[in-house]
Amino acid sequence: MAKTTPTYAPVIRALCRARDRVLMTTEDWAKNIVANELSMQVEVHDDGSEPGMYDLIIGAASSPEYAIECVGAVDSVAIETWNIGPAKGPIKVHSSGDWIVSIKKSANIKSLRQNIADAIGKCEKLGLIEFSPVDWQMRRFSLEIFKKLDGLGITSIHMYRAEGSGVVHLTMDGGGGPIDQNGNNVADWIGSFLSSYDKADVVEKLRKSDATEKHAFIPIVLGGAPWGVESYFFGEMNLPSTVPKLPEPITGAWVVLNGKGLRYARNQWHVFSY
Repeated sequence: MAKTTPTYAPVIRALCRARDRVLMTTEDWAKNIVANELSMQVEVHDDGSEPGMYDLIIGAASSPEYAIECVGAVDSVAIETWNIGPAKGPIKVHSSGDWIVSIKKSANIKSLRQNIADAIGKCEKLGLIEFSPVDWQMRRFSLEIFKKLDGLGITSIHMYRAEGSGVVHLTMDGGGGPIDQNGNNVADWIGSFLSSYDKADVVEKLRKSDATEKHAFIPIVLGGAPWGVESYFFGEMNLPSTVPKLPEPITGAWVVLNGKGLRYARNQWHVFSY
């Protein structure tokens, strides 16, 4: 079988970051990113004391400089699978090495956990330890193992460390296709995302604020945006040449993914890392 061998260190780090992130709220996480990027003191504003409060504030409550509302771009099916699968940490199996196993967002996690050890054992016996997609080539190589892996919702396997502790790290498939280098897809998407009917509460919360800058903070999670948007955060991230059509009264937006961010404020784009 023809194979390529990806570098999995960034994947493992991303899995660990995602697992650790469940220990803090989205607001606290966003607060840290905004504070670091702007070098300003940021506070959580929505304490639940009143309905319709926005999430983060910079400046005095009586005359804030920034009002920021967090709104995730998520795939609800994928996030449910993530929370009961990859987010729970690695799975112990009887193997000499450590594995990365990519799964579909529709995978049955209960069945996967019950059968993953047997599946990995069969792969190891067959010598399928390099990066191996569960595709027509695997089907030709071994129909039995193809059916077993495909039936569990597995899309690829890889023993990334031969001398390991016998653990399987689950990850999930992303999109595919050309990488957007200029960010114009992101600029167009921000406007349509924030203008959608189900984001009316975001607009309304910021409308009620007296802040000079009214921003939306948008973490993209698990396929929550089209690949043309997500791919930008895996490339060089040149600044967009277009501006987003933000619904009034929103004046700025932050989009974050893969440890990278794109911020639009005061008619300018900024790229940052977190």
